[in-house]
Amino acid sequence: MPDESTLRKNYLEDIYKDTLTKIREHIKDGPIWVSIDETTDVEGRYIANAVIGKLDSDADVDSKPFLLNCEVLEKCNHSTISRFFDASMHILWPSGVLNEKVLLFLSDAAPNMVKAGQSIQVFYPKIIHVTCIAHALHRVAETVRSLFSDVDSLISSVKKVFLKAPSRIKMLKDLYPDLCLPPEPI
Repeated sequence: MPDESTLRKNYLEDIYKDTLTKIREHIKDGPIWVSIDETTDVEGRYIANAVIGKLDSDADVDSKPFLLNCEVLEKCNHSTISRFFDASMHILWPSGVLNEKVLLFLSDAAPNMVKAGQSIQVFYPKIIHVTCIAHALHRVAETVRSLFSDVDSLISSVKKVFLKAPSRIKMLKDLYPDLCLPPEPI
């Protein structure tokens, strides 16, 4: 087995180029959808990921998603996300971005992503920005939760009883095998 530095020096770039060629062959000249999400790694750095896929009305065509770009951002705001979006499109189409072929932008509903979606629409005129409905529902649930603090406290106490003591979980399952545990928060 070769050393990891040998693999990195001699094979990684070829594999990267081959993978990009396969993505470009699948996507061709679009139309495409783009999804961007940001996270933090264990060291606290902001990491952005761009996933793309081809939009096709033919049901027989495989609409496989591809991780196109993963980048460390100096900070996470609407301008860094917008630049990351544009850089990702230049990776896909290095000879010139086909702005009219980028039709859908999917993201979470964070304020920086909403603002990034608005700034992206300036350069990609046909793009439609869709935010995740699960995030909107989560915000509604958090608002309801804050309005009913007594119920929130009760649920929190019940979760602590079971999550911190496996023996209690076993006892509950022995006594009431058909009863479900409280759901885990997402």
